Amino acid sequence: MDVIIAHYKHEKPTPSQVQSYLNRQGWLKQAPTVEDILLHWEASEKLKSDATDRRIQRLINTQQWPGLAVVDDPVKGEKVVTLQDFKKGDYICDYHGPVISAKEGERLMRSVEQNEMGYLFFFLDRGNKILCIDAQNVPCSCHSDLPTTYGRKINHSCKRPNLRPTVKYFSNDNRPYMCTNFGMQDFALFGTSFKNLNRLNTLYNSSIPK
Repeated sequence: MDVIIAHYKHEKPTPSQVQSYLNRQGWLKQAPTVEDILLHWEASEKLKSDATDRRIQRLINTQQWPGLAVVDDPVKGEKVVTLQDFKKGDYICDYHGPVISAKEGERLMRSVEQNEMGYLFFFLDRGNKILCIDAQNVPCSCHSDLPTTYGRKINHSCKRPNLRPTVKYFSNDNRPYMCTNFGMQDFALFGTSFKNLNRLNTLYNSSIPK
């Protein structure tokens, strides 16, 4: 069964695809049914998804996101670069801070002086309610030992983004988070990559969460 499941590791096969695969094998006895294979595929995918969610939640809690570094930039001041390769769709880091209402976020925006970074990220939750991540204060209250977090140092770009904000929900935690992955119940806004990223790429976030 595991050999068959491994044949469809990227997306769930259709019943006709599974039947065609079984026909090509020429098995005469003890061949699994199409229904059994599809059920086994779904169970296998859920295990992988659960393991990924546990890893992401651990990284949110520790802020030890691998393969990233904050470096000085003569124009931007500071920026985030990659120290390893990432694949399209990989979760990169979270945009870390308390979740506040859109009204409170707008109030904070008005208090930010011109030409200063606001470190506020507005997004829609799964109920289409506008919320805001407030990453203005560093260190944050939950990571007082860290001088900053990666998400707040990723610059924005309309012309060349390689990250996409994504809203993701966790079944075992109802607090909201925000993160970034390559291209976030509880939810996190993650950045996802638009494309494969090589070592020493500079990260740029787009503005529209998916």
